[in-house]
Amino acid sequence: MADIFRSRKLIYVLGAFNGFLLATALIVYAVFTSTNSTTAIGLILIPFYGAIAALIGCAVVYVGFVAVDVLAGELAWGSPRVYTASAFVAIAVLFGAAVLLHRAAMAVAENPLTSPDELMAVSQRWVPLWGEEVFVALAKNPVTPAALLTAMADQKESHGLVSLVGANTGTPVAVLEKIAAGPLHYERVAGLAENLKITPAIAARLANVVPKDFRDDLEYKLYQTFVLAALARNPSTPQPVFDQLAARDKPEYFLAVAILYADRANCTQIRRVVESGNDVLRNTAKRQLKHRGC
Repeated sequence: MADIFRSRKLIYVLGAFNGFLLATALIVYAVFTSTNSTTAIGLILIPFYGAIAALIGCAVVYVGFVAVDVLAGELAWGSPRVYTASAFVAIAVLFGAAVLLHRAAMAVAENPLTSPDELMAVSQRWVPLWGEEVFVALAKNPVTPAALLTAMADQKESHGLVSLVGANTGTPVAVLEKIAAGPLHYERVAGLAENLKITPAIAARLANVVPKDFRDDLEYKLYQTFVLAALARNPSTPQPVFDQLAARDKPEYFLAVAILYADRANCTQIRRVVESGNDVLRNTAKRQLKHRGC
């Protein structure tokens, strides 16, 4: 009996170890295959998700031992261990069903060949887990119906979703104008600033900001980094608006870089960056001046 107990204990350890190892491998794979620069933060979550996976591995082993004992006649169907194992199985089935619902909805929401009616229908499906990812996919899909994009653009609590709608090449200009008319939070209008369909009026609205329009200096710097820099890179931004951006005093790093590498930037605008207190920007500007023969 002691030998059986020790062998089962070893199998529990192996189950936990395999669970932890599998979770680690999946996280590492996701990090190194993702194009998102912030995904690397997932590596610090390995201990957390690894511990959960280890517990799941133990649960799988537990269910397996209960099944073996029941089949061997060593355990009654009505015993607490059977009820516990049944609960584990039920949870696994429900979780698996939720994952399948999520994957099915994402397959429809991400596909640019999906019909507008199907996209509207999938937005109304019940997705118990990760339902917000479905709306993110819809906000990115260029064939999402205008009515649905308009509804998402009205979201007051999800600035990120509004930004994705603003970046969508299929979003009607009227919806883009509606986004531009709202609050100029950098999280909300960053996508709009990079949309090739923006009008001169939208570009001017995004560019005509001053430090006092923001709660603090940090928010103003973030607005320059994510909105004004995108506006400077956007070929649809009118030249007068670009000139206005290039004339800003002490532009943030990424805005300055966007101006330096813009084909439409003239020698005077590049030379202004040479006066920057940032050595990297100063050296980059000097190289650009030399490259353009200024």
